[in-house]
Formats: sequence, C-alpha cells, structure tokens
Amino acid sequence: METSSPTPPQNTGTPPQFQDVTLYDQETGEPFTFTAKEQEFFWKQGFTHVPKYSPERRKEKREQRYAGKPVFNVKCSVCGKVGKIVQEPLHPKKILCETCFSQKWEAYLEKHPDVRALHLAEEQSAAT
Repeated sequence: METSSPTPPQNTGTPPQFQDVTLYDQETGEPFTFTAKEQEFFWKQGFTHVPKYSPERRKEKREQRYAGKPVFNVKCSVCGKVGKIVQEPLHPKKILCETCFSQKWEAYLEKHPDVRALHLAEEQSAAT
C-alpha cells in the first residue's frame, strides 16, 4: 500500500528535486514518511530501492544485526560510499563497495577467460 514508489535514481550529475513521500511499513502496515533528505542520502549512496520499513524499525533491525559485535565504519576506496562491517578490515585502504567490487571482478574476468570458465563451471555445478 504505497502512495507512490519513487525509486532513487543512480547518483549521476545533479541530484533531482526530492519530495517527502508516505510509505507503509511492510511488517506493521503503519505509514511513515520517506523524507526528501533520506531520498537524497539514498541517491548519493547509489541505493536503487525504497525502504520497506519505517526508520524506527530499520534502526531496530540494525541494532539486532550488530548486537554484541564490534562494528567498523568503512569507506569504499574507489567511489567513497560508506558502510559498516562486523569484522575488522585487514586492509582498510583497499575496501570496495559491492558495485565497485563487481566492476573490478568483471574486468578481471574479461582479462582472464580461463578463470571465467572455471567460475561459470562452479556456478553451474552448484546449481544442479
């Protein structure tokens, strides 16, 4: 039950003009506001989804996920996106976000077709 479902665009160029939107919590059905400021943050981080849960529920879920674990703030060495991980990085200056890792991995596989073939064979055997 969403009034509208704005999908934050990829963060290329000037940010669009965001407006507050009312969404509904997936678990409780309670309405919450997806603020323009939050939408801009999502856009800057490259997120392409809208939240399924209210900010309070998202905070609760994060706290449950990290309960009792040390949390380390990290920053992608390529694009600068920030995130949190629950294990100390061995090489903090070489941290990659999922997008940058995927791009580097694809570039590596293009240069090494034998590795790509092995990787595809493993994926296929795991699927069967």
